[in-house]
Amino acid sequence: MLFRDITGQQAAARQLRDAIDHDRMPHALLISGREGSGALTLALTAAQYILCENHTPDGEPCERCPHCLQIHKLQHPDLHFAFPVVNRKGQSGDDSAVSLDYIAEWRDILLRRPDMTYTDWVKFISDEGKNAQIYKAEASNIIRILSTKPYESDKRVMIIWLPEKINETASNKLLKIIEEPYPKTFFLLVSNDPDRVLGTILSRCQRLNIPPLDPCWMQPRIEPDERQYFFEKFCAMMRLSYLRRIFDMRDWSVEMAGLGRQRQQDFLQYAQSMIRENFILNVAMPSGQGINYMDDQEAQFSSRFHLYVNHRNVEGIMDELAQAEKDIAQNGAAKIIFFDLSLKLIMLLKQ
Repeated sequence: MLFRDITGQQAAARQLRDAIDHDRMPHALLISGREGSGALTLALTAAQYILCENHTPDGEPCERCPHCLQIHKLQHPDLHFAFPVVNRKGQSGDDSAVSLDYIAEWRDILLRRPDMTYTDWVKFISDEGKNAQIYKAEASNIIRILSTKPYESDKRVMIIWLPEKINETASNKLLKIIEEPYPKTFFLLVSNDPDRVLGTILSRCQRLNIPPLDPCWMQPRIEPDERQYFFEKFCAMMRLSYLRRIFDMRDWSVEMAGLGRQRQQDFLQYAQSMIRENFILNVAMPSGQGINYMDDQEAQFSSRFHLYVNHRNVEGIMDELAQAEKDIAQNGAAKIIFFDLSLKLIMLLKQ
């Protein structure tokens, strides 16, 4: 893993490398960026650079020392990970599951997909679409691991992926060690949604915000079959709301409520991206076609639908979709949330 290979994030890579080179690396750094922005890859490369014995003249990990070779396999004894997990069969309560229970799966998927999303991870470890969290037991495990001396290096790195998934009990246990870690211990927290990170954690971290990748760098984040399904449900939602077909809207809401909570959030994120594309298509026609990123099927639907997304209603539609996503994330009643959303779209689409 080299800084120069981090697609589209060279400014952030330079900032991190300079901080490490000049001993200005904070003991707790929150790297925040949207899914697909490369934040986790950036953290992994920074961890390798911190632990590498022989930096190259152009400021890269050497890729040859024992530390680099072990990190390539994600098996360095002084590189630790904490990430959201679900209870395995037979486990119960918030004190059960920890990252070490899933370390083999973590290495497997991360070596193959360093840009993986939360959805990718949850699907990989659970067939039931459960909501993964970082529990109190994880906090205790972090404190225990970091209370010992480093094994092979004089430094160590703890990467916490998605600190917004730390529950409040675990957060309270971590405050002291994040604020006052042991010497040469570095916390790298990688967040896709820093607004949902508890303030007590945020206040103890310096922050590095990385921008979204230019769309020309990005591959679609949704699998083709899933994207097709979301497209069909998006079209149905908009058509049924526009036509005020209340009973069909109710049936649509029941179907959406049957999806796992993470798929429901993924759909609402997809819907927000489609509204954004249609608004650009509307206000920038015909030149706007060049800055839209839809497949042929989406573009065909949007050639007509974009007329209904304009400066009078786009903010309201986006607000309702974002609020629905937030309500789902907070374990709200999905059927009510989706039906309420479709009712609100009736008036918004008429504007």
